Amino acid sequence: MSKRDIEAPDLQRYAAADQNQKNQLLLDWLSDDGHRATLYGLINDDGCTFEFYSRDAMATECDCTGLDEPQAPPRVDHRPVSLITNRDTISRILRDDGSSYSNRIYAELGGGSFMLALDPSRALAHTAQKEAFRRCFPHDAHQLIDLSRRACQAASITSLRASDFDLAQFAEQSALRYCQKLLGFAMADFSLLETTLRAGYAALVYQVMGRHFVTDPTVIPAGKQAMARLLTRTAALIDAYAVNDTDLIEACEDTDLPPGFEPVLKELGLHGGDLNGEQRAVIALGAAIGTVGNVQAAACIAVKALFADKARVEKNLRNTSHERGPDQDSLWARARSLARSEFIGSPTQQHTQWKAMIQDSLRQNPPIPFLPRLAVDDQGRALGEVLLALGGGTQQARCDDDPLIWGLPKDGKHWCAGQALAWPLIAEIVRQVMALPGLAEALDAQDATPIGLKKRWGFACESYPLTHRRDRRVAQASLNVAMRLKSPVKDNADRVREVIRSGAPRIEQALREARHVHFAWFELIESDTVLVLHTVYDGPFEAYIQDFALKVGVLFDQLFECIEDPPPRPVKKFPNEFVAHIQRYNRRPAMGYFFSAYPHSDVASIIRDERARP
Repeated sequence: MSKRDIEAPDLQRYAAADQNQKNQLLLDWLSDDGHRATLYGLINDDGCTFEFYSRDAMATECDCTGLDEPQAPPRVDHRPVSLITNRDTISRILRDDGSSYSNRIYAELGGGSFMLALDPSRALAHTAQKEAFRRCFPHDAHQLIDLSRRACQAASITSLRASDFDLAQFAEQSALRYCQKLLGFAMADFSLLETTLRAGYAALVYQVMGRHFVTDPTVIPAGKQAMARLLTRTAALIDAYAVNDTDLIEACEDTDLPPGFEPVLKELGLHGGDLNGEQRAVIALGAAIGTVGNVQAAACIAVKALFADKARVEKNLRNTSHERGPDQDSLWARARSLARSEFIGSPTQQHTQWKAMIQDSLRQNPPIPFLPRLAVDDQGRALGEVLLALGGGTQQARCDDDPLIWGLPKDGKHWCAGQALAWPLIAEIVRQVMALPGLAEALDAQDATPIGLKKRWGFACESYPLTHRRDRRVAQASLNVAMRLKSPVKDNADRVREVIRSGAPRIEQALREARHVHFAWFELIESDTVLVLHTVYDGPFEAYIQDFALKVGVLFDQLFECIEDPPPRPVKKFPNEFVAHIQRYNRRPAMGYFFSAYPHSDVASIIRDERARP
């Protein structure tokens, strides 16, 4: 999110600008959620259609003729595109079967063989793919809710490993785990899924929105190349499931699935129908790309709306009597209360409550903000491009559960096939985040304001830094301080051993009295050239290390005589420098993975329980 000030939308100012300036103004307004809503209101009041000028003037349709046909000269101006914000017009275009408005703009992403790029009136494959999706993807709400919880829990192990975390990253990782389990990929496929679905969604966003405002010819080729690799793997697994090739599918067995759940790739392999193996793989790949990006956006938008509600309540309290307590009826308060009551009601009931709580935020700010269509004549020839601004239409909705959020319901020609898959996961991500203790937005170090949600072109959610009290969720943390010995290394290694041997009683006493260290030990590694201090401890890092400095500072003074680049000594007089030194040389666990068999038990409670045993 840019920190530069952007002036509010002004259609008169827009009309007076040149075409390049218009392009930049519109990008600024569409990229900011607040300005975008204002712009939609102005457009709807002014006639509901807004022509803007795209910088993408290249003829790039996938079904273009070859070099044997005469080519039109390149454009030297900006190509006009119509931004549609009126609900009725958007609905009419989305209900079109391809006779007047074509989906083939999406064909640039992968040859036009996937459902999103097909026009129902012109491709039997569209009907066949819809039928395969209906038969092979799960529709049991209980199973999908269960699968969502398992996926989020798997993602939280590394994504929520620290007090500072990124919601966009956690949502993406949850969606990737969800797709891995849903489709039936092996654990070894996770990196391929991650790189492919990320690149594929970036290409999708560029084709829908970005190409009109920026130039980056690498995005779509990179997405195509990544998708080709995953398509190859997906097709191979579908074939393996079809013939029960145990050598290939054995690695895909997942022991953490809902009871009775069958992976989609297996169902596609066993599916009858006329679709060939590649077409079946395209269905799975298309669903995965849309699911990851849309779930990531929806979860970020929903949590941002909850924080906005919290800020509104706090502002109202500051402006009224200080005797009033927090507004318990606010959306934020209700969300935090619901998150704390996770064991009340069935998972399905909880899902229904969370969906009802967050769907209005998605109505005001749809996770799929734009859909492109190509206006065509009765022969299918292009007449011009329109960009459907779903947010302009959802602002005119009369209900929170607006089908236009996802592009119309099932009875429409272009219903969003993945919304039934996405909703359980969106609700679960928001539930798990809102349950985190001490949840807050991360602040900018320069001005102490929330960093906030960063979007690319007002579409793809790239980052949303948050913080929480990790120590209230997992009592323990690890410390692995690796410090290199100075020359002569052998003499200093011997000296380190002697200091530890002689100081062991003092260390033992300090650790027992501290009552916040579970385990501690020293280790010499890399042929006795590096000294490592390992501990597992409770509580905040700074308090723990400063306690060390006060109680066993003399010991560290002796050890630091043997270490390269030591901190100032004596340690007792320079506790802040000691903390900074330890933090500098602390080696975090790889990928932040840290397992605790008793995450809510601190040293004091464990000792108390031990003493209470008969």
